[in-house]
Amino acid sequence: MDAQVDVGSGFMLGDVFSFKGLVHFAIGFSLTLSVMKEFTMLSVTTGTVTGIVFVLALYSVYRLFFVRLKQNLKYTTDINDMEAEVYFWDSKKKIGEVFLTLEGRPVTITLVCSEDIRFEKGQKIRVSGTRQSVHPTPPLNVPV
Repeated sequence: MDAQVDVGSGFMLGDVFSFKGLVHFAIGFSLTLSVMKEFTMLSVTTGTVTGIVFVLALYSVYRLFFVRLKQNLKYTTDINDMEAEVYFWDSKKKIGEVFLTLEGRPVTITLVCSEDIRFEKGQKIRVSGTRQSVHPTPPLNVPV
């Protein structure tokens, strides 16, 4: 059963009542019973309350980390004068591909150039454009 209920400020009921939530409850419950060293109505009630506190506290911590991580990631759409490495270049079609580092990971983007230029694999060039295609940024000191 998969149920997602949104209650206000991003609280997802499906995230609390999940396998991860069940594991957190079991940790809090069993830790309380282990500390109390006896199985009574008081220890079961205290264990249940502690288990619920564990679930809610760890859910809050995960949510906080998720929000912080989400704020740190910036999705780059425009590429302005960045260094790229030529992956391949077809001089006849004047099209190729380059490697760029965006959001901390290498991305392959189409390179288009209207001029008659030869690029070699592994050559470093400056490019501008978008995530879909880039073009070399002048000045181009590349042999024809």
